[in-house]
Amino acid sequence: MTRFRCLSAFIALFSCALHINVSAEEWQQIPVPASVEIINDEGQPQTLSPACALETITDPATGAVIPNDFHFYFKPGNAGKLVVFFNGGGACWNDATCVTSLALSGVPGGRPTYNPSMYTENSPVNAGGIFDDDNPRNPFANWSKVFIPYCTGDIHIGSNDVVYEDTTGIITGVPAAPVPVRHRGFDNFMAVREWLKDYYAHSTVKPRRMLVAGSSAGGYGATINFPYLQAAFPRARTALLSDGAAGVLSAGFVESTFSFGHTWGVENSLAPMFAQFMGAYQAATLNQDMMGVLAASYPQVRFAQYSTQLDAVQVLFYKISSEIDAGNMDPFTWGLTEDDYLLFMEWSAAMTGSYAFLNEYVPNYQYFIGAGDAHTVLTNTYLTAPGENPFYDERAGRMRFTRWLHQFANRWQFRKTSVIDQ
Repeated sequence: MTRFRCLSAFIALFSCALHINVSAEEWQQIPVPASVEIINDEGQPQTLSPACALETITDPATGAVIPNDFHFYFKPGNAGKLVVFFNGGGACWNDATCVTSLALSGVPGGRPTYNPSMYTENSPVNAGGIFDDDNPRNPFANWSKVFIPYCTGDIHIGSNDVVYEDTTGIITGVPAAPVPVRHRGFDNFMAVREWLKDYYAHSTVKPRRMLVAGSSAGGYGATINFPYLQAAFPRARTALLSDGAAGVLSAGFVESTFSFGHTWGVENSLAPMFAQFMGAYQAATLNQDMMGVLAASYPQVRFAQYSTQLDAVQVLFYKISSEIDAGNMDPFTWGLTEDDYLLFMEWSAAMTGSYAFLNEYVPNYQYFIGAGDAHTVLTNTYLTAPGENPFYDERAGRMRFTRWLHQFANRWQFRKTSVIDQ
């Protein structure tokens, strides 16, 4: 089975009391103020600055310049069952990716390396898949759901503002012009968490089951921010699915994003179990290290990853980060070509090796590897072929993905079921 889909990664106020009444069975768009005061998990006051990467964007419908304020979505269902979903949308970490790559949106078939817009592919409405509550095959149709948009280029873990340079002037028209980018994905997530905590504080029913999930960049966000959700709802029986986020990345990317004093400011956001290894993460073992420490820290929680064998979008991102490591800062030369078949094999071997290692040594971990080169399975927002419905159609042998995910998230006793579609 071969499916070609585009990745959201490359496509171009909630109340003062943090509580809002919502009507059942409708998606609610929850506004978020530009500053949120919270008490963090250490009992200390903390100021969050929710924002998208760019302060304003061009309205795709009218061409007008409009505010690009962050908001999120909530759909009430069974209050005892909760899906928390982190959306995808690429990543940026230097001048070339955060600024120059934006020019690719004006090229037919081109894609910036991240999505800075709240208004492009950042809504659960018509996203399908796990959000298609009218489909009788959806095992999560009656669950309450939270959809966290992604517009910050930092895999939901940034807490920093950076002024990048438009080195060639391709975006601003002025060579070396400064371009401020707000990497505030962590602040956005924590504002959503604060709202959820308040919402359930006013509810007589608390989450008994929780599925934390994310696709592409959102898969990393779901994984790395998991400790904060577990702390917010410690009595929930929880499962984590990372979709299309295998952790096969270049050495330079890992060094640039998981070290002190770098672009995303993750020293301000990582949970202690991850922060203790800051500066020591290696690209070759990043996925094993992060999933391994999570699984060991929460032995009662179940963890899983999904990927296809030759995920073209993940391979593309691996190529982009490797090209940048080699000093190539020209986004117009980063695309995949027929000569990159060995890169597909290299990426696939690293992905399957990482999953197999975790499956062998981590008792509360499992995986699902689909055939083909498609990217992500939880939604169908980014499909290129009409009629595709990966969430419901994906299978490995006789095991349908929906059945596998249902058993993973709902079965009281964990049973390891790792599958690969040959």
